[in-house]
Amino acid sequence: MVNPEFKEKLQQLNHKLKQANIRVRVVLKGNSLYARATLPPKPNSKKSQPHQQDVTLNLKANPEGLRRAEAVTKKIGAAIELKEFLWTDYSQPTAQKAALKTTAEWWTAFETNYFEHHKRTATTEDSFKNRYRDYVKRLPQDQELTQERLERAIKVTEPDSCTRSRICFAYKALGEFAGIDVTFINKALRGKYSSSKPAYRALPSDTEIMEWFEKIPNLDWRWVYGMLATYGLRPHEVFHLDTSELEQGGIVVKVLPSTKTGYREVQPLYPEWIEQFNLREKRLPKVTGKCNRALGKRVTGAFRAYKTPFPSYNLRHCYAIRCIEFNIAVAIAACLMGHGVLEHTRTYQAWLSKVMQQEMFGRAMNSPTRPQPPKLGAADLAA
Repeated sequence: MVNPEFKEKLQQLNHKLKQANIRVRVVLKGNSLYARATLPPKPNSKKSQPHQQDVTLNLKANPEGLRRAEAVTKKIGAAIELKEFLWTDYSQPTAQKAALKTTAEWWTAFETNYFEHHKRTATTEDSFKNRYRDYVKRLPQDQELTQERLERAIKVTEPDSCTRSRICFAYKALGEFAGIDVTFINKALRGKYSSSKPAYRALPSDTEIMEWFEKIPNLDWRWVYGMLATYGLRPHEVFHLDTSELEQGGIVVKVLPSTKTGYREVQPLYPEWIEQFNLREKRLPKVTGKCNRALGKRVTGAFRAYKTPFPSYNLRHCYAIRCIEFNIAVAIAACLMGHGVLEHTRTYQAWLSKVMQQEMFGRAMNSPTRPQPPKLGAADLAA
């Protein structure tokens, strides 16, 4: 929500504080600035030893706020050195102000602020709805937004679930914007769910993929199916393709910038499927969708309607496994699929490990120096 230029100035300030041996840093939470340092426990805290805590500065993330933050952090740093820091010197009126506004009022301000820093398009609106709005709606809109209400709404969700992880993300952002102390939304509360550890998927074999291509009666959706299988595209990307090279006899397709991860060029695995699936004759279904997610749902719905025994995204996973089996370098495979290398490796680590284990085992079993099992003698065989 804050522009890169401001973040760079914030880094410069923290470097300046470090160089001056001031043991305080200025941190950004939402659209507000806080001082972070190792401080004595707050009044009525269950902790007895100093630990890292944030001090509310009641300053917004703008040049004037940053200038004032520098002065306050120097004051806090001096109090720490003299062992004179008192929490009563740093009351938090922002949190009190938050209690005077309802959830609906804070939500309106939060949304306005968000789109002051993000271009409003169908895609960003959908992303905003998916990340924030659907979860904030769970809160009582006409009641004051408080820490207790946020915490209560989080704890009714299933622990270690995707919903728990996402609602923590949304409420932390809204709470920080409203000046509420949301330090209770920690790793333990978020739980162990991670999108980087995808659930097990029973992927179709290449033979099954070919068989189900023939079973789709609609030629337009059959072309979509073939493109997803051959190029490992995200479902919505099939509607954002430059296929001119493919149509003129080439094999490369170009994913346009309007997709999730921007422009890229993709090679087919297998190239033979271009002819077998008649992909040079472009046939797109006449469907509409305001954003990429809506287009993706159209594909999901078509697979369901034609009773395909695996979801559309599994064709993308099959392409990724094919990259591994064909010994395509991870960096190249990630580029083909529109991933970062770390994301790609993390997502497909299980398959990477399995293929590598099989390869190493095969080499060991076929090695001419592999020890041989003992042979039974004639007497042992007779017995």
